[in-house]
Amino acid sequence: MRNVAIIGVGYTPVFVSKRKDVNIVEMISEAVDAAFRNTNLTPEDIDSITFGNMQTFEGLNLPHLWASEHIRALDKPTIRISTGGTTGMSTLQAAYYQVASGLHDVVMAVTWEKQSEGDSQVGLTGIVMPEAMVMIQHGMDLFGGRGMAGMGGGSTGAASYQAMSYLHHSGASPEHIDKMAALERTNASKNPYAHLRKVTTVEDIQATPFISWPLRYGHTCPTSDGATVAIVASEEKAKKLADQVAWITGVASCTSDPTTANLIEGQLTDSAEQQPARIASEKAFAMAGIKNPKKEIDMAELYNGFAHQSLMWLEKLGLCKEGEAHKMLDKGALDIEGELPTNASGGVFSTNAIGASAMNRPAECALQIMRKIEGEHQIPKKVRNALAHGWGGLFQYVTVVILSDEPRKAK
Repeated sequence: MRNVAIIGVGYTPVFVSKRKDVNIVEMISEAVDAAFRNTNLTPEDIDSITFGNMQTFEGLNLPHLWASEHIRALDKPTIRISTGGTTGMSTLQAAYYQVASGLHDVVMAVTWEKQSEGDSQVGLTGIVMPEAMVMIQHGMDLFGGRGMAGMGGGSTGAASYQAMSYLHHSGASPEHIDKMAALERTNASKNPYAHLRKVTTVEDIQATPFISWPLRYGHTCPTSDGATVAIVASEEKAKKLADQVAWITGVASCTSDPTTANLIEGQLTDSAEQQPARIASEKAFAMAGIKNPKKEIDMAELYNGFAHQSLMWLEKLGLCKEGEAHKMLDKGALDIEGELPTNASGGVFSTNAIGASAMNRPAECALQIMRKIEGEHQIPKKVRNALAHGWGGLFQYVTVVILSDEPRKAK
């Protein structure tokens, strides 16, 4: 396969709870126009477009058709992608494969969400509904201890099971979740594109109420409006079109049974196990030629709708040993100036336009590698290899992208 690089990124001017000043397609076009400005490209330079969002959240069918003029898609091949929280990274991976395969030379990946014009909880219900139908077919009580109660009050309730399991197996304490939350919110205060931008202390987090133990309100992500665009190109085109690029050297995805899949047998899958994360990261590392990720990966951008997940993913993705993430946090290794800066952008925990959230992870890695970060969250050390991670589906679908400052070497 051909080498592929991210040659430019475009964000909407802000990510906030409600963009009342623009409609959906106007908001998307802001990010598209920013990507063109940042690369000095024109629509004529783009061969194909991949387009991603969670269409159930806005209740809008075929949004790529409505947006076609605003994303400059007329007369261009366009594919729409929706894979839950991983949508943004799946959309980028689709663009990557179009270029790596030789099908196209320059592809634009467009991702977005405008949650203020929809109802994400209704959208999530639509996703869970097939599972509920299976339960009904098997004569299960949806509201008893083995039914919908297994999902414990929506995504936060389900994540509380995950957090409890993680704390039990890792040896971390609830205070480490508070500490990770404060670190990432403070990182976000340095990022002009973050939604929640405020220097935050552990005491600030601990002052927020519990939702479902051990998760507090201060441990959860916001709902954001915003869009992110990345333009990828073949090695030949990248050298002609850009002075600085970030090479995509490894891609992988993996899924398992949904967290609730084993209810029929009367048990819940441990949502903190995350075997797909192990498999996907190992495949991505092998593709990128990374032999010792603990030493070779310089930064990580992780999909973390909840504060405990940053610590959990570091272990599941092979960036540290099991039970070591909270110790790295304590010694400052996860700080922007640390050994393994983690979510220097503030992460999904601080900005969550769901369709774009997993795209923001490799976008931030690429900007760090190219040293084009706007704001004060540029990592001081040289970033040679970065890991970007997405998480979605029904708590079980993981995507991974490895980005590097040099292309993959021919074998």
